[in-house]
Amino acid sequence: MVNREKIEDYFYLGIFLIAMLFAVLATFKLYYSIDMLIGNFIDYRYKPIYDGLFALSVLAISIYFIKARLIKKE
Repeated sequence: MVNREKIEDYFYLGIFLIAMLFAVLATFKLYYSIDMLIGNFIDYRYKPIYDGLFALSVLAISIYFIKARLIKKE
C-alpha cells in the first residue's frame, strides 16, 4: 500500500508538471505575439533583421538561465 506522503509527493509533482506545461505554452505564445507586434510596427524590408535580433536575444537569455539555474556551479 502507498503511504500518504508518497501520494502527496505525486500530487505536487503532477501540479508542478502541469504548471510547467502552462508556462512553456505561455512562453511560446508570448514569443509569437511579440513577433507579430514587430511585424506590425517594422517595415517589411527590415523585419528579418529584427526577427533575427529578437530570436538571438531570446536564445541568449535562455542560455543564461540554463547556465545559472540548471548547471551546478563547481
